[in-house]
Amino acid sequence: AEGVHECGDPGLQFETTINRWHVAKNLAPINSSNPCSEYMYIDDTSCNLASFNLMRFRRDDGSFDVANYERGIEVMVPAMDLNYEFSSFPTQRIAQNSFDNRTLGVGYSNLGALVMAEGLPYDSDEARAVAAVITSLTAAKVYEVSTVLAEKLGTFKTYEANKDPMLEVMQMHRRAHVDNIDLSKLPKKFLPVYERALKLWDTV
Repeated sequence: AEGVHECGDPGLQFETTINRWHVAKNLAPINSSNPCSEYMYIDDTSCNLASFNLMRFRRDDGSFDVANYERGIEVMVPAMDLNYEFSSFPTQRIAQNSFDNRTLGVGYSNLGALVMAEGLPYDSDEARAVAAVITSLTAAKVYEVSTVLAEKLGTFKTYEANKDPMLEVMQMHRRAHVDNIDLSKLPKKFLPVYERALKLWDTV
């Protein structure tokens, strides 16, 4: 707890919440995360992580370039999945679980710079709304691209055993997008991000 308070590392985990949002509940519970808490899954797995610099997608008028952001994800996700074929792992169990589950994570950096460029205080409801819609768009697009990969190459090995919790969590994401993002706080120029993310969640 002292470490979390001082530097945010390791991340603090609320077990009930984390496992409610767990897409592979039928495999095993989530017992812990990696040290920074951006990756949570069953024990003895690994995750390919990548991030996009949000300032690269800020247009001169301050709007967010949704189309190019999505295109970046469309390129990144297959590349990250291919990386499993060329990776090495510390143990055979981690290797097998990684191939069976093919977990990957796409995130972003420079959120602080983006909201400050908009003149928004970092610790404000408006900044949180911007972060929420970009996060929602990111997750929805990653899941959509993952679906396209599955249609072409087949699902990951443990998908069928976890199809129900996976689809349940996708519905939870969509509901959270609709119910938990305060549109009254969202700057108008980010409304297209909200609308596109909602459409993607419907597709997913």
